Amino acid sequence: MTDVITAPSIITAPTVVAVDHVTAAAVVGISPSRLRHHVRLGDVTPHFSGSKPLYSITELQRFVDALPTRPERLTAI
Repeated sequence: MTDVITAPSIITAPTVVAVDHVTAAAVVGISPSRLRHHVRLGDVTPHFSGSKPLYSITELQRFVDALPTRPERLTAI
């Protein structure tokens, strides 16, 4: 009889598909209030579980990809 050596199983973390408001802001690199501003403008669209906004990772990626690649210039007053 020979011993069978098996490779250790690899445990993978579950794939994250959506995050809450505070986490979404952190993932994108902006403040939660700035994220709310972009939601009001229609730049990013959350889904809702009851009254809790959830942001899909693909929506956050789309939002970041749509941002300008150069800083906005403020107009002189």
